[in-house]
Amino acid sequence: MPEKNRSSMAVWLLSLLIALMAAHALYYYSILPDRMPTHFGFSGEPDAWGSKTVFFLWYFIATVVLAVSHTVAHHVFSRGHTSWLNIPNKKYWLAPERMHETLDYLRRGLLLFGSGTLLFLLDIVHQSFQVALGHAAALSHVWTSAFVYIAFSVAWTAAIYRRFGRTG
Repeated sequence: MPEKNRSSMAVWLLSLLIALMAAHALYYYSILPDRMPTHFGFSGEPDAWGSKTVFFLWYFIATVVLAVSHTVAHHVFSRGHTSWLNIPNKKYWLAPERMHETLDYLRRGLLLFGSGTLLFLLDIVHQSFQVALGHAAALSHVWTSAFVYIAFSVAWTAAIYRRFGRTG
């Protein structure tokens, strides 16, 4: 698949998740109680409650910060700003003949990592909505969600090191 198409798919996926999160928030805001669980213990049971408005404000802030940070990083790489970049064999991979391909790979990778992070946030928030609505007494699969996200993060990091840990 051409590089441009892969990059476009990564942008499309991140955009789709942002739209899904907005629709999710809009749908649930009107049906959730004014006071809802805002913190959960290790068992997944709620141990603090607060205002629905404050919960949604933090949900919005977290979504925007994640989306903007990954989008900004995508654009910074597009412009070739690499002084802050820390990858193995940096001089080799950022040589003029390899820089475009390297930055494209990193741009896609950051967008995909951002998508995975947004998906994890969406899953946890949805579980908390189910508790707030009385459909569950605790987060239903918080540890599975955390394990999957950690495994995803480790695999993503390993892919970066595997790709850039060698030369030639």
